[in-house]
Amino acid sequence: MADLLQLAGITLDATASSREEAVAICGAKLIELGAVSPEYAAAMWERELTFPSELGDGFAIPHGTDESRVFVNFDQLVFIRLQRPITWVNEEVSVMVGIASAGDGHVEILGNLADLLMEEDKAEILRTSNNPEVIRDLIVKGE
Repeated sequence: MADLLQLAGITLDATASSREEAVAICGAKLIELGAVSPEYAAAMWERELTFPSELGDGFAIPHGTDESRVFVNFDQLVFIRLQRPITWVNEEVSVMVGIASAGDGHVEILGNLADLLMEEDKAEILRTSNNPEVIRDLIVKGE
């Protein structure tokens, strides 16, 4: 689980003008890390159109469709924080945790992330910290 979020998968100053562009940034980072093929990145937007990934409190968790799992090379998260929030569907989002999961590992990932975001002090660290190692440790280890 320690390699689930690499330091190279953390971007703290991205810019996006739309939800589609924000999801594309997540997909491009997953491709850059070698975790997915371009088909998976495209499926992230396809899924977003049918079931938006905003969680509330400024967070979204873009990920692909069930069918697109075949395009995942290895499970991986990316953490993308925007310089300025964008309107997702119903709320503003400034932090995205993109998820690539070949199997059912995403269920545990989503549960852990939801638990983390319920702790306001930890969610605030994710919104504001400029230290990628702190962000990685918080998401991967919960500390």
